[in-house]
Amino acid sequence: MRRPVGSELFGGRLADCVYLDLSVRAVNDISPRLRSITFESPDLVGFEWQPGQDIMFDVPGAESVGRRRYTIRRADPLAGTADVEVVLHGHGPFGNWAAATVPGDRIEGIGPRGAQLLHDDATHHLFVADESAVPATMAMLEGLPPGATGTAWCVTDDGTATCPADGDVHWLTAGELAGALAATPLPDGTAAYVNGERSLVRDAVTVLQGRGLERIASKAYWRRDRANAAHGEPPRE
Repeated sequence: MRRPVGSELFGGRLADCVYLDLSVRAVNDISPRLRSITFESPDLVGFEWQPGQDIMFDVPGAESVGRRRYTIRRADPLAGTADVEVVLHGHGPFGNWAAATVPGDRIEGIGPRGAQLLHDDATHHLFVADESAVPATMAMLEGLPPGATGTAWCVTDDGTATCPADGDVHWLTAGELAGALAATPLPDGTAAYVNGERSLVRDAVTVLQGRGLERIASKAYWRRDRANAAHGEPPRE
């Protein structure tokens, strides 16, 4: 039975978070650096979530580092399954767990969490992401409202794709991002979502604000100079 945690404000409404007792159902390597993990649980039957929300995991055997948050890539509330996609970068408590996990492993989580959701009244959606935020970007692109358009700029170390992607999705290096954002169309009704490493988020937001874009939702998933805190995000300063 799902155990309620509390409520968070999502898109103007309160949604319930619940404890999730999860089992690894399948592991699939999408690319050499990106692994998809499918979880199953009775707690996921009837699970309600929105694209962009995440699950906060208690990393097994890593109590000293606290929790880590990963976006729900997709979920099937009828089958009781949910997928997350993890960048295998060779370090970090959840990344190390994900690199070694096999079907049957268990982990606890809390979800759904996260307040960065699609603006239903926007007619165009612009996404900026590094590798860590690509799964969130793809989930939100697939969840666009009918009639809306979307463009994504995804940053990787060498500018190559980490996963299959449909639609107007561009892969580039960090050095190419500012120029791309300076030139990308911003039609009336655009909302932007900027996620990833802290300095990338800061610089991308600066470019978009300089172009007069007001509707910008941004979130730093991590920072280069310091490990994430116990709540699963960069330390609050």
